[in-house]
Parts: sequence; C-alpha cells; structure tokens
Amino acid sequence: MDNQQEVTAIHHSIVDSTMAIIAGLFLIEQINKNGAKVFIHEGIKIDIDKDLIVLGLKMNLKDSLIEDFGESDGLNRTYGLLKKMYAESDNKPMALTQFGQEMFASLFIDLAEDIKSESSSTIH
Repeated sequence: MDNQQEVTAIHHSIVDSTMAIIAGLFLIEQINKNGAKVFIHEGIKIDIDKDLIVLGLKMNLKDSLIEDFGESDGLNRTYGLLKKMYAESDNKPMALTQFGQEMFASLFIDLAEDIKSESSSTIH
C-alpha cells in the first residue's frame, strides 16, 4: 500500500468513526423522545439501531459525495457536513445541532414515506 492509499484509508476511518458518533447521538435523541430505539413519523414506526443509522449516512452522504466529487474531495466534504451535524462544548454534553436534526429528519421521513407508499400500494 502506498502512502496515498494509506492516508485515504485513515481518512475513511475518521469519517466512519464520526458517522458512528453522530448515529449514537441521534439514537439517544430518539430514545429520549420516543422511549425506544424507534423513529416515528405520521404513525409509521421504524426500528432503528446505530448500524442502520450509519448505513443511512453512508449511502445518502458519504457514498453520494464520493461519487460526485471523487474519493478525496468527497471524504473531505462528508467530514465537513458531519462536523456541522453535532456540537461539542466544555460545559454541555455532545448533541446534534439543528442542522444535524434536520438531516436525520429528512433521511428518516423519506424512508417513512417510502414505507407508507409501499404499504398503500399493496393489494389486499
């Protein structure tokens, strides 16, 4: 493995670790809000876990940005967006920002809408 491949592998690891942190924050928020590891939108309940949330971020953010901008620039853009999704401070626990909450809401509301349209198109 040459140096550039090694640097790229480390960059992927940093982005993936950051996605896992953000997924954990979203999961905590949903547990506090809904009393369980579920996302609820208009009566549609989606069971969620950290792996599912990371997969959603990977597919909808990381993979899309890498596809659009190439591996190096896509990873940089992904990391930049991920950093906007949560806040750290000395006197408060880590938490999702308004931007982070909106990103997750959009992601999971789209999924809930897909589930709703899929279930309503099923012939009974």
